[in-house]
This record gives sequence, structure tokens and C-alpha cells, in this order.
Amino acid sequence: MKHKSKAKAPKKRVSKAAPRKKALTPDQIAAAVREQLAPAVAPLGTVANTVQFLDRIERMAATLAVWGPKINLTAHPKDPDEIVFHVFDSIIPVSIAVASKILRLGGTHRVLDIGSGAGFPGLVIAAALNAQVTLVEARRKRATFLSEAVIEMGLKNVRVECARAESLDLGENFDLVTSRAVASPSALFEIVGRALRREGVLMLYVSADQKFDDDAVAATTAGLFDRAISGYDLRHGRQEMHRAIATWIRR
Repeated sequence: MKHKSKAKAPKKRVSKAAPRKKALTPDQIAAAVREQLAPAVAPLGTVANTVQFLDRIERMAATLAVWGPKINLTAHPKDPDEIVFHVFDSIIPVSIAVASKILRLGGTHRVLDIGSGAGFPGLVIAAALNAQVTLVEARRKRATFLSEAVIEMGLKNVRVECARAESLDLGENFDLVTSRAVASPSALFEIVGRALRREGVLMLYVSADQKFDDDAVAATTAGLFDRAISGYDLRHGRQEMHRAIATWIRR
């Protein structure tokens, strides 16, 4: 008699799912941001008071972690690495402009940041410099966040304007005008021409491949000359980001 052997099915291996990382609290996120920034702040040479700057940015990071998911301030507001990237991307261009003698910190008393959004670069500049900083943000929720962040950071040198920049009576009062991720520089030049004092500096935060040849006439019409573009590389996660600042001087 032949016996049929019954093959046993192999036992399935139960794979254990990798444990989820415990979400960091806003204070833990802020502490991680401070830890990464601390060794690199002094070499930048533009921060008036390193300890005070770190204190302020720590509170900014905590506030961003609370507000960011609610109103879409940045892609990953609870990721310390992303916040650190944006802080460096806000302050490094100031260092470059100072090193290039385009900007004099001792003569920079009034700063205007147009389209301040999540506070990059405006809040970071306000935390770093002994200057009066005006943040202009047309979106009400973001302007509310900026006002809250100013309080949390203990900044006495910041005013938040919830308005479109073209609607404001700016006068020729500012030593430095900044703007990040500008879609249409030409539209901005006319506003900046009215806001900058003579010899004041416009500084745009842009990607390294952005071109301005089509905007030359608009810049000249607004009294903006001596365009200079300076590139720098900055790591963002696993990517090396190629960034740049474009500057003009009001004549």
C-alpha cells in the first residue's frame, strides 16, 4: 500500500513592523533645533548676541511646531532638520552680503521683509540683528502666527503688517528690504524703490538658477542698480540645495 505524504505548508514568518518613532513635543523639537544651530551661529559673524539668538529661535521653533500643521506654514513644521535648514537659509545670505561689503550691519537700522509667511527670513533676521524689522504678510492666518511668534520670542523690535505691500505707505525709510521665494521680481521692484532709502539694499532669496535679465528695465526704473548674485550650497535632508541671493542697491 502506498502512503501519500501530506506536505506541510511552511510556517509564515511574522515580520515585526518597525516601531513608530514617538512624536516629539514642541519643546523637544525646539531643543533639537537649538542643539544643531549652537555650534554654527558664531562663525556666521552676523548675530549680535549668540545666546539671545538661540533662545529666540528655540521659541520660534516651538511656536512653529504648534501652528505649522494648522495653517500649512512649512512642509514639515515638526521636523527639526527642516527648521534648521530654513534658519540657515535665512541668515547665511546676510553673512554673504556683509562679507561682500554690500551690507553694513552698523548702518542697518530698519529692515522690511515682504511676504514673511512662516517668518523666514524676517523673524530670523529680527532675532539676529539690532534693527527694527517690519514684517509684511497679506494672509491673515500667517500674520496672526507672526504676531504670536514675536510675543513668544520676546522680540521688541518687530512690527507685523497684515496687508499687501503695495497698499502700504512705506516711505524711503528702510536700509534693507528682503523677500524669499519671489515669483515676479519685476512686480516687487516698484514697491522696493519706494521703500528703500538711498544706498539701501534689496536682497532676494532665490534658487541658484533663477535669471533676472528680463527684469533689468524694471529694476533700473525703480532706481535699483549694481545687481550682484552670490550662490551657496546648503544641505536639506539628503539633498544638497543650490541657493543664491540677488542684491541691488538703490541709487
